[in-house]
Amino acid sequence: MKENNTTILPESPEPEYKTLRIFEEGRNYKTTFTKKFQTRKAWVRPNPEEIKTFIPGSVQKILVKTGQAVKAGDELVVFEAMKMHNIIRAPFDGKITAIPVKAGDKLPRGAVMLTLKQTFPESKNKGKRK
Repeated sequence: MKENNTTILPESPEPEYKTLRIFEEGRNYKTTFTKKFQTRKAWVRPNPEEIKTFIPGSVQKILVKTGQAVKAGDELVVFEAMKMHNIIRAPFDGKITAIPVKAGDKLPRGAVMLTLKQTFPESKNKGKRK
């Protein structure tokens, strides 16, 4: 039905899920969130101190111990994935705080292999005043 060159749509029941209205340049847009969108897993900021698997595989050898200090680039774990041995190295200087896996463990993608607490180098000018 038309009134004054404006189309009036019949009222429809509101869907079960939430809606979002966007007003841009006087136009009214309406969109709906799907159930998949509403039940999605919330994004969580990655913890840089957790060294995680990047692909499913198994731990072949752990080269460090809890409490050990490591430098950036030091070898931490030998991780086998797709029949290749991958050397997992320290991304920064730090101290190993936890190793929740052991040699032979099969891990999925994203599993924590170890936790590395970052240490910051002490400044040479610390405590000195100019």
